[in-house]
Amino acid sequence: MIKPDFICANKPLFRHSTLGIGGDADFFALIDNLDKLAEAVEFSRDEGLDVFVIGRGSNILFSDQGYRGLVLKIGVRKMHHFMPGKEFWVEAGALVSTIVDLGTKIGFSGFENFAGLPGTVGGAIHGNAGCFGSEFWKRVEAVKFFDGGDFQEFRPSNHPMPYSYRHSIFKDHPNWIIVSARLKIEETDPGQVAQRVKEVAEQRAKRQPGAKNIGCIFKNPLRDSKMVSAGKLIDEAGLKGSRVGNALVSHVHANFFENLGGAKAGDFLELIKIVRSKVYSKFGIMLEEEIVKVGEF
Repeated sequence: MIKPDFICANKPLFRHSTLGIGGDADFFALIDNLDKLAEAVEFSRDEGLDVFVIGRGSNILFSDQGYRGLVLKIGVRKMHHFMPGKEFWVEAGALVSTIVDLGTKIGFSGFENFAGLPGTVGGAIHGNAGCFGSEFWKRVEAVKFFDGGDFQEFRPSNHPMPYSYRHSIFKDHPNWIIVSARLKIEETDPGQVAQRVKEVAEQRAKRQPGAKNIGCIFKNPLRDSKMVSAGKLIDEAGLKGSRVGNALVSHVHANFFENLGGAKAGDFLELIKIVRSKVYSKFGIMLEEEIVKVGEF
């Protein structure tokens, strides 16, 4: 198959990461309509290419060596809101922050705790994003996806356990590409929604760094059958401010690692190893990474 014009070769991935790190992808495509999605998947199949799907590029550590395959950036981002029936369909490339903002303007609740989340709807569903005690999948009523051949619809109500902590059924089926979702909303006074969004945004500003990062590095582990903060464990191990190259354990929140400028993926990998080792030595807990490593490591 001849390469479609919308698929680029040798595309730098650092421009598509909230961390600002990453070598070149062999092939890269912005998917701004579903015909392109089907065509790109067909191209990858014909060429024997691995495929990796991204939204905004948060929660992902791209290799300095890049990615030997095709990276698809989901750019479909329309929202379809039908207030009489409270039916709300959102395309996968829409930013979660856009949903939050819309709720403050037209008056619906359910997403206030996600104020400031940098990712897309597709990414939030794929990884079951969580903020301030809320899980994104609690708001999901249906998901439309492309399975490589056809467009399908998944309904959580028809599945016994479609998600868990920082996990969803879509992680178990990497060939399922999320294209849109129907989300659960409740009609609420816009002022009330705006007030809660303001409170969450203020808390996030106090608790999380403003420097380049990819969100929480580790999942919160269980300790004596109770979930504990990975950031608290890292802090109590005396690791805030630890640094490898230009990768830094944040002074603001220890489960966030910052790119001070010019850091390499290798710096972050080494810093992750150091933190895991020291936390294990002090607490006997082996931290599990929440981030996804993509490419050659």
